[in-house]
Amino acid sequence: MSKEATPITVQVVTFNTTLPYKEVVARLEAELNKAESPDTFTRFLNAKSNKEWLSVLDKRAQGRDFQYFSELPYSKLMKYGDPEGQEKTGMIAYVFGNPVFAKEIIKHNPLAAYSIPPRFLVIEKPGGTTVTYHQPSSVMSEPQKKSESALMEAVTGLDEKLEKLAERITAV
Repeated sequence: MSKEATPITVQVVTFNTTLPYKEVVARLEAELNKAESPDTFTRFLNAKSNKEWLSVLDKRAQGRDFQYFSELPYSKLMKYGDPEGQEKTGMIAYVFGNPVFAKEIIKHNPLAAYSIPPRFLVIEKPGGTTVTYHQPSSVMSEPQKKSESALMEAVTGLDEKLEKLAERITAV
C-alpha cells in the first residue's frame, strides 16, 4: 500500500450582485433549462448507445453550453438544524455540466472526474446574492503537467464558459 498527497491551489471565484436571490436562482435555472431537465443525468447514465446519448444531449441542452443535473438545497438542511425551524438564508448548490466537455477533460486527466460536473453555490446575502464556484483550471488540471496544452485548452475553455454564465445570471 502507498499513499500520495498532492498539494494544489484552488481558485475560488465569487460573483457578488445586488440582485435578489430569487432573481439569480430564476436566471440560473432558465440558463440550465431546469424545467425540461429533471432527469437528464439519469438519462445519460441509462443511454444504450452513442446515438441515444447524443439525443439526450441535444434535447436537454437546446443549444446551451450547460445542462441542469441536480441541486443541493442547503437552506433546507439548515432549516432542520435551526431550533426555530426557519430558513433564514437561501443557499443552493447547483450541479450542472456538459458531458462533451467532461469527456474531453477526463480523457486528458482521469483525476478531473473528482471535480466534474461543476457546481455553483448561490447564497442569499443582505442586499444581494453571491455565486461561487471552483475555477476548473485550478481543480481539473494536473498540477505537475500544467503545460499539457490539450488539457489546459479544455479547462480554460470551461473557465471562460462558467465565467460568462456567472456574469449573465448576476448582471444588474
